[in-house]
Amino acid sequence: VDPQNLGSLCRTARFLGASVLVSAKNSAPLSAAASKASAGAIEEAPVYAVPNLPRALEDAKAQGWRVLGAGVGDNSVPVSDLDPTQPSVLVVGSEGEGLRTTVRRACDALVQVGSAPDNSGVDSLNVGVAGAILLHHLLGGAPK
Repeated sequence: VDPQNLGSLCRTARFLGASVLVSAKNSAPLSAAASKASAGAIEEAPVYAVPNLPRALEDAKAQGWRVLGAGVGDNSVPVSDLDPTQPSVLVVGSEGEGLRTTVRRACDALVQVGSAPDNSGVDSLNVGVAGAILLHHLLGGAPK
């Protein structure tokens, strides 16, 4: 994830009341650029950096969390098919590359936003936008 998308996702997470988990070595740094993109939310949101993301995801599953990886393909399910009341960890990868293999293996399922209408002229969303849509659904909608 680049700093702008990391910042955007941190801002969305803060708005929706979620925490952020980042890989200490395979993520954009928690930098001034990420903070600027988050409009300062990165300083307010609970952000946790872990040295080994696949291990952290396995630990989360052992504690009862559903681990979902954002991705498109034959194995991914539309987010609208999932129960938003189940506690979940959403993992997003880098644009173009997606999730790392070890991270993908740690996921219970792959989830996608859905697809655009054929006549939209848009065939994909960036990571920050897709992640925001997925978080919004998985957290049961807008804050109350």
